[in-house]
Amino acid sequence: MQCTVEILSIGNELLLGNTVNTNASWIASQVTKLGGKVTRITTVEDNLNGISKSVKETLRRRPDFLITTGGIGPTFDDMSLKGVARALRLRIRLDKTAVEMLRAHYLRRFPNQRIPLTKPRLKMASIPATSTPIMNPVGTAPGVRLTAHATEIFCLPGVPSEAKAIFQGTVSKAIKARSKGTVFVEKWFKVLGVPESSLAPVVSAVMRRWRGVYIKSHPRGIDANGRPKIELHLSIASEKTREARLEVRRAATEIRKRLTALGAQVIS
Repeated sequence: MQCTVEILSIGNELLLGNTVNTNASWIASQVTKLGGKVTRITTVEDNLNGISKSVKETLRRRPDFLITTGGIGPTFDDMSLKGVARALRLRIRLDKTAVEMLRAHYLRRFPNQRIPLTKPRLKMASIPATSTPIMNPVGTAPGVRLTAHATEIFCLPGVPSEAKAIFQGTVSKAIKARSKGTVFVEKWFKVLGVPESSLAPVVSAVMRRWRGVYIKSHPRGIDANGRPKIELHLSIASEKTREARLEVRRAATEIRKRLTALGAQVIS
């Protein structure tokens, strides 16, 4: 069965437009490849009440996973873990395992120095009760994992390289296990010479025949000859890999024939 995932991106810089939210798009693409389905992506500011409220709202929808990014560092505005804890009515505690992860990180990074665990540094080892820390292989702040009712929560750093490392090392395994063999099959091709308004009835007809296949059109402007450019994306999520590939292939063949009959140029 396809598991559901929500992503909660936390950070003023995302809402100010100073930082592009590459974490959300990358995580969404990985979840999709693993057979999961991202049902919502939410962005909130570094605000304790806002984070807590967003977590509560997500949990009411009962997704299989909630993945947060950002706000688990040492500065005053890093308050994601407090927000999660408030939403779940948990206290924040200094975790011994997380402290050892910090020590190990500083030892690897500064082998000839003794880096004191100051209050801001220990803040990164203070996590919600009942949660467990996740080793951050490329950065300082550990990730955090906990469960709330039917939803498993992962809190990741906002630094893209760190979020990716923890996702690949831990989160991906949990999603793959929950997906139970669901695969995602997709196919892209380009269409030249037909406007999207003419393409729409063709897409609807093909989707009615191949009901498991989702077809999305993406207008890309016009080419050098003034012809409309559109990218078509066909996809399906299924536990039956062979059948899924066959359905996408057949749907692609049919839509290619229909578009060619309209005078379009279809490029795989």
